[in-house]
Amino acid sequence: MRNARSQMPDSRWQTADSRCQIPGPRRQTPNLSRARRSRLLLALAFGIWHLASGIPSACLAEKFHDAPPGGPGGITLDVQPINDLEEAVVVEATEYKAYVANIDRAAGRVSIKGLPFGKYDLLLKFKDKVYEGLTLDAPSGVKPMSKELRDGIEHVTWVSEDMFNEKRIARLAGNDKEAKLLVEQIRDKRTFMPDGTLMKDTMIRRFDLCEMRKTGKIWQVKMNRHLFREERKMGGPGTKIDFCYVPELGGIRVGDDVATAPAFDASKFKPRQWPSFYSAHYREKEGGASKPK
Repeated sequence: MRNARSQMPDSRWQTADSRCQIPGPRRQTPNLSRARRSRLLLALAFGIWHLASGIPSACLAEKFHDAPPGGPGGITLDVQPINDLEEAVVVEATEYKAYVANIDRAAGRVSIKGLPFGKYDLLLKFKDKVYEGLTLDAPSGVKPMSKELRDGIEHVTWVSEDMFNEKRIARLAGNDKEAKLLVEQIRDKRTFMPDGTLMKDTMIRRFDLCEMRKTGKIWQVKMNRHLFREERKMGGPGTKIDFCYVPELGGIRVGDDVATAPAFDASKFKPRQWPSFYSAHYREKEGGASKPK
């Protein structure tokens, strides 16, 4: 969502911010050199261009995926049918670090190595379905949420990042003070590349894992993690997708070895109703208000 700095956890802020800090004067040397002033002005102009164009910058938004840190553990699971599986994302359930797993289509297996101790969730993105076990439990518990609370969360979701003209809260859980949600964001309006080239008949889709906290009467975004992004031909397979919650894909404990998760067969999966979760959808109307007020 829009303000990446205010939404990142403190533990990851320094990592992202260290690559995009604009050099400033030192206390002992208040006068900047000509070369340093030029670099500062160039960095400032580059940032303003990205803000004006609506294109995310590595300095303005968090990177999508981390590299496994090289721990002793890992995860493996058999997935069927695997031909339509496009990406498998592994999410650390506490720090929200996200990794991309390897897909071995010949063996029908998804795997990842180099993970430290912890609990991990999986998101399996197929061509037209998403099966996920993301841990959305708020630290203080999950309770029924009133319409007023949900309306506040939806409002913050809709008004963030005007680039996207369709948004869906695939799954939301929380209480009156905090909430977590999985959001699908889509842009299928006319879109141009930085060089002015039209992305003809192309849609942009992104999945975000978001955590919000309530301050007084206002919901604020504490963390927004980008999990997946794609550009897809509009009208073809995968233009519309369904989200399915699979508890077995969440809370996988990794120790000092590779953990084997329960095999997952998408052809045998039967969706269930979960009363503790909520969903919502908004699409910008042609010629109407850009976002609800």
